[in-house]
Amino acid sequence: MGRLPDTFAQKKIMYRQPYAMFGEKNVVSLAQNQLFADATYQNATDKPFEIHRMKPVILALDNAGVALPTQPDQDLLQSIVRVKIEDLGKSTPLLKVPTPFSTLVKGTAERTWEWAEPYYLVKSEQFQVSVNCGSIPVITNLASLQVLLTFEGFFVVVTPPSENR
Repeated sequence: MGRLPDTFAQKKIMYRQPYAMFGEKNVVSLAQNQLFADATYQNATDKPFEIHRMKPVILALDNAGVALPTQPDQDLLQSIVRVKIEDLGKSTPLLKVPTPFSTLVKGTAERTWEWAEPYYLVKSEQFQVSVNCGSIPVITNLASLQVLLTFEGFFVVVTPPSENR
């Protein structure tokens, strides 16, 4: 994890509450621009969401949508699926082009895309996330992929609760 700043918007951070935003999307071979559901990654609270990492996991599914008991290697699956992330609140893309998950994540145990500086989503801001799927290899019973994507971090509290909040 990167550094933990002492302040947000020139206000002292009183404490941090662990938080994660999770979403999932099923994709088939060669599917393009598959958007996660609206507001999946929206901060609907009055606390800023301080994001430290993104964690992707990709599952191989059969025709019934059930995870295969023996999963292909994550290196393979994460090289097939590309992600595009845009911060709609700031009109800012986080990636220039759809990028394979395998090039973003580090290591083989955690497989996370970690940021040295936290990224903040304030109330009503959200990420719009889309995925593109390349050609799924011929593997017995493999019909589609399920992209599980989590943004992890903290809600930061900068002022104590009051009647005005």
